Amino acid sequence: MQIRSATPQDKPAMIALLKKSLGEGLIPKSEFLWNWKHEQNPFGASFVLLAEEAGTLIGLRAFMQWQWKWNDRVYKAIRAVDTATHPDHQGKGIFKKLTLQQLELCKQQGIDFVFNTPNDQSRPGYLKMGWVQQGRMPLKFKVRNPIALAYALAFKKRSGNAGADDPTPTQTWAPKVFSLMDNYIPDSTHLNTVLSGSYIRWRYAINPLFNYNYFTDFESFLLIGRIKQHSFTRELRLVDCMLFNNPSANRRINSRISKVVLPYCKKHKIQVISFSGQQYQSHQSALNWMGIIPVQNRGPIVTLRDLNMNEKFPELLDIKNWGYSLGDMELF
Repeated sequence: MQIRSATPQDKPAMIALLKKSLGEGLIPKSEFLWNWKHEQNPFGASFVLLAEEAGTLIGLRAFMQWQWKWNDRVYKAIRAVDTATHPDHQGKGIFKKLTLQQLELCKQQGIDFVFNTPNDQSRPGYLKMGWVQQGRMPLKFKVRNPIALAYALAFKKRSGNAGADDPTPTQTWAPKVFSLMDNYIPDSTHLNTVLSGSYIRWRYAINPLFNYNYFTDFESFLLIGRIKQHSFTRELRLVDCMLFNNPSANRRINSRISKVVLPYCKKHKIQVISFSGQQYQSHQSALNWMGIIPVQNRGPIVTLRDLNMNEKFPELLDIKNWGYSLGDMELF
């Protein structure tokens, strides 16, 4: 078995392997999607290793580049994402070999750490390779009408179609949305994704997997969300939140946000609103409209692996040092 870095000429074979290994599922496999996810990322192209045997592509491992800022320092990270093994070559340890070799290559290139949110099936394998659990992502919820939601849970569990087409309406993103980021000053006391207009455009505006809608007054706040259809109700996932001109100290922003988000929820028959517990705690004075339900540890399990953090790595395991959004951690 030969392991090597991917080249542009490998792309058709990589897409074919992803389809053969994983099927289409909820996320279609295509060169268009691959280009957006792994080549157009403003943090840089993904690191991709391939395994070959007798001239046939039998394994693939991709790490997406990411950047976090904390205490005025930018940390280079990778997000463990796409992997595939040819069905005829299962059980040969290809996933582990590719992952460990890719980790070593990324360490040599100065990447600081790895993060991802593996599911219950893949998590044990990551833990055996040195990943460490940080814990479940905290989430903040608002229930617009608890009685209606309880009724839906009791009597309408099968009335919705969770696998239906994306219920989020298509929205044209005004150029002013991206230029807002020119004056954005992030919270430097917590680890936050390095945000920019180009990141917002790539991650949300031109995302080929989901429609995202933005909420803004073009002055003091920018929220980004998408609608998630459940079998019993609809959920508005607010995946990112940016506040400008230090509005977090101005409680009037709370009213401005609620006056655009809540009518949207009424129009689209949304009963549940979710938000990152870490962002909520950072911006709580602007988010009191989210109600009194306490932050709950009900999100995906976040895992981390050290590459070049060394003695600072334990600080990453303390969730109090993070300000991540739902958009930072949701699968895409």
